[in-house]
Amino acid sequence: MILGKKQAGALALALILYCSAGTISAEHLDISLDEGIHMALERNYSIEESAADLDSAYWGFREARRGGGPTLSWTTDGNRVGGKAYEGWPHDNLFNNKLSLSLPVYTGGKLENNIKSARLGLSSAELNLERTKQNVRSTVSQDYFVILKCRSEIEVYQESVNNLQAHLDNVNAKYRAGVVPQKDILSSEVSLAQEKQNLVSAVNDFQVAVATFNNDVGLPTDTETEPRDDLSYETYDRQLTDCEDYALLHRPDLFQKEYNLRQKKAEKEAAKSGMRPKVDVAITRSIGGDSAFKTNMDSSDSWTAGFSASWNIFDSQQTDAQVKQKHAAVRRAEAELKDKLAAVKLEVRSAYLNLRAAEENIKTMKEALDKAQEDYRIEIVRYNAGVGTNLEVMDTEKKLVSAKGDYISALYKYNVSKASLDTAMGVPVDLDVEPYRKALDENKKGE
Repeated sequence: MILGKKQAGALALALILYCSAGTISAEHLDISLDEGIHMALERNYSIEESAADLDSAYWGFREARRGGGPTLSWTTDGNRVGGKAYEGWPHDNLFNNKLSLSLPVYTGGKLENNIKSARLGLSSAELNLERTKQNVRSTVSQDYFVILKCRSEIEVYQESVNNLQAHLDNVNAKYRAGVVPQKDILSSEVSLAQEKQNLVSAVNDFQVAVATFNNDVGLPTDTETEPRDDLSYETYDRQLTDCEDYALLHRPDLFQKEYNLRQKKAEKEAAKSGMRPKVDVAITRSIGGDSAFKTNMDSSDSWTAGFSASWNIFDSQQTDAQVKQKHAAVRRAEAELKDKLAAVKLEVRSAYLNLRAAEENIKTMKEALDKAQEDYRIEIVRYNAGVGTNLEVMDTEKKLVSAKGDYISALYKYNVSKASLDTAMGVPVDLDVEPYRKALDENKKGE
């Protein structure tokens, strides 16, 4: 923070005055960045969407696994009968029941590859949920830093308004004493009015930033959210190569693309099953009679046990077309994986370079701010001593405000870049991706 308790009090007054014409918020909440992230992880709708996709993938996997189990079916029918075929049948009604138990023995690889595809899809959905959480954390972090930036800018403009008002009072006193011309009053009043306008805009930006943050963490947008943290600088020790290596081992969406590629390959193999024979075993029991479950019709009382085999020797190349469609999907998945790999490296490098540039700017802007503060102090002393001009005071005051703004921007960009770098590297929220990475490595060895 740039200002002390007095300025903070002035800030609070400015906020009260600005908001007095508006609707009073229903709630006031002091919150830290970590608390905001935790709240968003529990309430954000995009996370709920990804969680629903994960549930769907889980039940899809359950469905695929059950495809290899036994199927028990029962059919029944009831009819009024007559005619020569039923002359020996002493009843007007005939009911038939058939109970069948079947089990696939060989599906040409369709069953196994459907299970494999569903399992890969489940892992992909788990990785996607983790990546969604990482993106939410990044969004909330950036929202929070915008609030801190806007709050710091309000303090800067409030202090500037206070300084300009004090200077205007001084100019008026000098004018009444006949020491300075009236144009000094006019130019001071214009500068004060402009700075008040900047303060109003800064307060508005702060309120918009708070509403955006509230929306992203799942709070009512009119909540009076006050951040507990300040814009700060903490040295980042990792080198670029370390960040890139970490990303290649931890980015969940990168592994998701690899799982997607293997899923498409499994779907391709499942499609090939149409070229192979299929074998099932089955047991059936049939009964018939004059009521629903009687067995008094001998011609309908039977059972069978055996197997059935089928093979589409020629299907007008439909299966071949399906296999080629799946092959195109594999090619696309391979391209997506390569594209994602390049994108990950670019994201890490860009975020890292932005962070280092902001770090350098923090040092530079701090030096410039110290000089601007000293320059302003000197000009005020010179003006009061009658050896400086009002124009020089206004000029140095603007430079001071600009220097403070530049320093705040440098701090803001550094913190945002660090949050972006964490996201680019895949710093985890809930999920450890190492088991998924190991599973991929084992899968590659088996290929």
